[in-house]
Amino acid sequence: MANVIKYLWGLFLFTFPLSIRWVVYEQASYRFGNFNPWVSGFVYLPEILLGLIFVLWILNRLRIKDLGLKFESKWLWGLFFLFAINAYVATFLSGDPILGALFLLRLFEGLIVFWLITDRILQPKQIISILFLGAFVQIIWGYFQWKFNHSLGLTFLGESVLGPDVLGVAKIDVAEGVKQIRAYGSFLHPNIFAAYLLAIFFISLKYLKYGYKLLWFGLFTWGIYLTHSRAAMLVGLIGLGVSFLFLIFQSKYFRKTTALIIILVLAIGNYWFFKNSHAVETRDIAWQERLEQNVISQEMWKENPLGVGIQNFTLQMEQVTPEKLLPWEFQPVHNTYFLILNEVGIQGLVIIIAVLFLLFFYYWKAGKAIPILILLLLAPLDHFLWDSWMGIMLIAIVAGFFVLENQHKETLIAPEE
Repeated sequence: MANVIKYLWGLFLFTFPLSIRWVVYEQASYRFGNFNPWVSGFVYLPEILLGLIFVLWILNRLRIKDLGLKFESKWLWGLFFLFAINAYVATFLSGDPILGALFLLRLFEGLIVFWLITDRILQPKQIISILFLGAFVQIIWGYFQWKFNHSLGLTFLGESVLGPDVLGVAKIDVAEGVKQIRAYGSFLHPNIFAAYLLAIFFISLKYLKYGYKLLWFGLFTWGIYLTHSRAAMLVGLIGLGVSFLFLIFQSKYFRKTTALIIILVLAIGNYWFFKNSHAVETRDIAWQERLEQNVISQEMWKENPLGVGIQNFTLQMEQVTPEKLLPWEFQPVHNTYFLILNEVGIQGLVIIIAVLFLLFFYYWKAGKAIPILILLLLAPLDHFLWDSWMGIMLIAIVAGFFVLENQHKETLIAPEE
């Protein structure tokens, strides 16, 4: 059974970016005329595979009389479950309990991925190899979408219908009247694709030899360029800069101090934009829309400080803005921290910050946390880390590797079968 679990786990790691999904709940999906995915419930094919792996893993653990679930910090896990309870209560009181239940399922699936990584079903280098193979396929896939300027007809693998004239498709202007689609691969948006590439690259840095680092750096840079994700490009440059500093200054004190400074600047910057987005002027239409969303987020929080419920942000937008919104303007605020604040309240945001603090406190022994910093820096630039299947999977993988690499050596030995 152990070998079957290994093969299925490897298959999941390769295929989890495939956006093969089915709508299972859509009570308010057409409230504004157009289909609203942010208030819809989906089931993804890869999560069905993950459920099968989990059942087999538990059965195997029961067979050897060792569940293998490590709870080194009761405070950390207690806060995590408190966060989950708060999220559901906020949703039950103000939002949609079914969407709240689906979110709890996503959190549990993230825990499964975390446990499977830290249980060392596959060795870290094996996981990295599988993730790299999956990323390579996605980059080639995205390249041909970009080259032909349309999707490749692989909808049965979860590919979105893409084209320069298709509404809702992310694209850039390359000339007057000429539009170029951004690379999607099998993802639902190029920004998620770019975050996937960033997370895998920075997780894998310590496992690659110097020559391979240059090769994969070039390939991943190319892939991120094809997505045209400015957020990923900016965060990637910061990540490379921090990696270079950590390579020169290997003191744990220096590394932790640098990370603390980054987190403090991030916190201050987010607070400033939350309070002052209404006063910021820009000619960039995309950033102007995000600033307007920030203003809506602030007003929504003032009226609902304890949260409006999971996936309820878009349903509450009209209640806090005097202007009539167009159908495509009903989107979650493009800042994960603001979205958490709005949907699960100030208490939810405080709890998740406490979880992050305890994660660092209990596990950060090697002074290496760049992949987590990458996600923390991406969070204020989009919302997918909170409200998408892929975002939660990326968080789980990064957290799993962070804990795995910082555990004591004696806890890294896989149990005997």
